[in-house]
Amino acid sequence: MKQRGFTLVEMSIVVFLILVLVAMAAPSLKAYTVEAHLLGAGHTFKGEFLKARSMAVKQGVYTAIRFERDGDRAYYSIYADGNLNGVRTADIRSGVDRRVAGPLPLHGGAPDVRVGINPGLYEIPPATGWLSGPATPGTFYLAGDGVQAAIRVNGSTARVRFWINRGTRWVER
Repeated sequence: MKQRGFTLVEMSIVVFLILVLVAMAAPSLKAYTVEAHLLGAGHTFKGEFLKARSMAVKQGVYTAIRFERDGDRAYYSIYADGNLNGVRTADIRSGVDRRVAGPLPLHGGAPDVRVGINPGLYEIPPATGWLSGPATPGTFYLAGDGVQAAIRVNGSTARVRFWINRGTRWVER
C-alpha cells in the first residue's frame, strides 16, 4: 500500500512561510486598526456636534460643547442655555445651563486615539503650509500612531466637516 501525507520538513516549511506572511502583514494591520479607531472617534465627535446643532434649532436655545478635565481625564459635554444669554460657566455651576449629554471621553472610546496634533503635517485646505501650534478656533484634532484627523466647525453656519490626513493631503470624510 502507498501511504499519502506530508513529511515533517514539508509541514515546517509551510508553517514558516505562513509566519513570514503574518509578520509582513502585521504593521499594515496595526495601521489599519489605528485608522479605523480614529475614524470611529471622529465620526462620534462629529455626530455630537450635529446633535448640539439639531437641539439648538429644535428647542430654539443656544447649545454648546464644553471641553472639561477631571484630573488626567479629558471629556466633553453638551449644555443647553437656560436663560437665553448663551451657555456660560457661571450658569453651568449654578444649574441654570444644564448638561444634556455627556460627559463623553475625548478619544471616542478608542484607546489608541488622543487629542493632539502629530508633527510634520500640512495645513487643512484651503490653507497652505505646515500645521503648527495649537488648534485654531472651530477645529478639533484627533491623532493616532501616524494618523491624523480634524473636525472643523464653521461658526456662522455650524457646518461640521471631518478630515483625515493621507500622507501629504487632507481628505474630507
